[in-house]
Amino acid sequence: MKTIEVTKKTSLKDLVTLANQENEVVLTEDNKPVAKVLPIAMVRPVPPITAGRRKLGLHRGAWVVGDDFDEPLSEEFWLGEK
Repeated sequence: MKTIEVTKKTSLKDLVTLANQENEVVLTEDNKPVAKVLPIAMVRPVPPITAGRRKLGLHRGAWVVGDDFDEPLSEEFWLGEK
């Protein structure tokens, strides 16, 4: 791993070259790490998002909607008395 202080003279091309040689480059600003440059081969692949059809009934009975779901809430509820 190589650590490089970011300055106006830091070249992106040089960072890419170093990342390919060293496998990992940590960029610092005021001696504090702020970013890491890695070769693509080191990055864990992200699995693709597969949008499939939902399967209904997998968790049947996990929760129940009450019969009074659509009924207005009582005054006691809104006043904090219940």
